[in-house]
Amino acid sequence: MLTIQPLTPETREQFNLVDARFLAGDRVQLRVTRKGFVPEYIPLPAAEWRTVKPRITDTARLLADPSAMACLAVADSRCVGQAVARLGSHRLCELLDLRVDAHHRRQGVGSALLSTCVDWAKRAGRAGLRVETTDEQPLACLFLEHAGFALGGVDRLLHWAEPEQQQRMPAIRESVLVFYRFF
Repeated sequence: MLTIQPLTPETREQFNLVDARFLAGDRVQLRVTRKGFVPEYIPLPAAEWRTVKPRITDTARLLADPSAMACLAVADSRCVGQAVARLGSHRLCELLDLRVDAHHRRQGVGSALLSTCVDWAKRAGRAGLRVETTDEQPLACLFLEHAGFALGGVDRLLHWAEPEQQQRMPAIRESVLVFYRFF
């Protein structure tokens, strides 16, 4: 049975233990239309395993921050997912992290975590959620689209100065995709 629990001092040792690997067979390519950006999924020459690095590692700071929330998805006494959100600008909440263990995907864990974040944002009087992902995370983009998010912007230069990105040709450096969901 799946339960969503808040991150607490007692459960913080389970934070960031989720297996964040995913098999990517596509790359997100954007097409601009009169209605805005439309993501298209272009097959890669070969599928490849990728890992999302933990964005937040300081759980003590996260627990002490009144403008943030974190929750864990627990199944069979084991953490199988996590989500982190914080109050943002423009009456929005920012979804900073949402990850589901590779063995528990497509079982409603991500939707349950997202629902918890939406409920928290609504209780905080926010107008919606904002999420950043990259064009190298097609599964995240598809999940967000299916969850009612709309692609609102693209930032091609945010990761430009990172050493691993500078090793790539400029045309294939990672772009940040910004999704929004309003209530």
